[in-house]
Amino acid sequence: MIRELLNSVEYGWIASTALVLFFSVFLAVTIRTLLTDKKTIDSQADIPLTDGQRRNT
Repeated sequence: MIRELLNSVEYGWIASTALVLFFSVFLAVTIRTLLTDKKTIDSQADIPLTDGQRRNT
């Protein structure tokens, strides 16, 4: 009975939804990365080089 129910359900829409969700998130991250200003990128790049103290520049 359960096997018949699972065989009758179509799961094709899940793959399409996952693909659309992946490309939406990928596009959002790409746009956010491209629109990030130079000051923010430089401050994030300096994080591994600091001793836990923030620069206020």
